[in-house]
Amino acid sequence: MAIKNSFSNVLNNRLTRNFGGTVAGVADPYISGYHFIYFSKLPAGLARYAQLPDLTTIGNLLSGACLSVTPPGGSLNKIEFTGLGGVKWAVPGNIDYGNSVSIKFLEFSGTPILNIFHGWIKMMRDYRSGTTDIINGETHQYTKSAYAGLMYYWTTAPDAKTVEYYACYDGVFPTKDPQDLFTSDVESIGRLDMEIEFNVDYVWHEDWVKNKCTSLAEDVYNIKTNVINKYGDTNNQAS
Repeated sequence: MAIKNSFSNVLNNRLTRNFGGTVAGVADPYISGYHFIYFSKLPAGLARYAQLPDLTTIGNLLSGACLSVTPPGGSLNKIEFTGLGGVKWAVPGNIDYGNSVSIKFLEFSGTPILNIFHGWIKMMRDYRSGTTDIINGETHQYTKSAYAGLMYYWTTAPDAKTVEYYACYDGVFPTKDPQDLFTSDVESIGRLDMEIEFNVDYVWHEDWVKNKCTSLAEDVYNIKTNVINKYGDTNNQAS
């Protein structure tokens, strides 16, 4: 398997570990902070519970309000054996992946983010009765597909287009009704960041996920033209 050209400088410069400059083979570092999420599936009844027009509006709100994402990791558990004199050796046992992803959202006036998650939790378990009234429209039964979603998460280079990390989370639903975050103090004036932990059943990191995220990144990148057109040429405005 061929090594990417940009990595050649890493292999050849193990002494100083200075990978700057403009010569061929420069190693570009991974830059964090350029991340995006997209809910390709949301519960069909969520818009009614969240008191919002439709699922597209909810998906766009969550994508636009996303401030940070903490994905789950995996741990390989090992099985240890003890030999003569207490010497130890080990073999792989099982893999244990986290089953939650945390996402931080910025709240807005009118509390749309609160409405989404309060409605989502209420849809699954109504606080007044402790039960659910979710009915799958196809099976007329309470099923997970009626309250869980599917979300893509990807990071990019600073061009907002070149996909770096990518993942798909299936079986997603929030585990918190964030009403406790709406505290208020006359001596503290500031914004409200709302961190929500989601359940995750499956974490996919396959080629098809990268292809999907690349397509989604292209769609987001195309918004760049609309942003530039909306705000115009700042150089011309200054003159």
